[in-house]
Amino acid sequence: MVHRLAEAVAEYGPEPSAGHKKMSITLPADLVDEVRQAADESGRSVSGVIAAALRHSLASLQQERLERALALDADDNAAWASDALAMTARTWADLEW
Repeated sequence: MVHRLAEAVAEYGPEPSAGHKKMSITLPADLVDEVRQAADESGRSVSGVIAAALRHSLASLQQERLERALALDADDNAAWASDALAMTARTWADLEW
């Protein structure tokens, strides 16, 4: 887990700016140790490691939602195409050349 956290670290400035807010959270002790170790290994702050991990997790969730929506859309498109195929075949068969 520690290496995955260290690899997921994104740029995160050392000084909080107007775009940062403080937040208190409670985490399991073993996870806190892993986050601190990942921060030490990566040379980043604990906040930077947590922010990067959250960004990565949220991006994954957004990608999963997008893929589910695309799958539903693909099912609808396939059903429409199947219905349209029969109608198109009848139309072509009725044409007089």
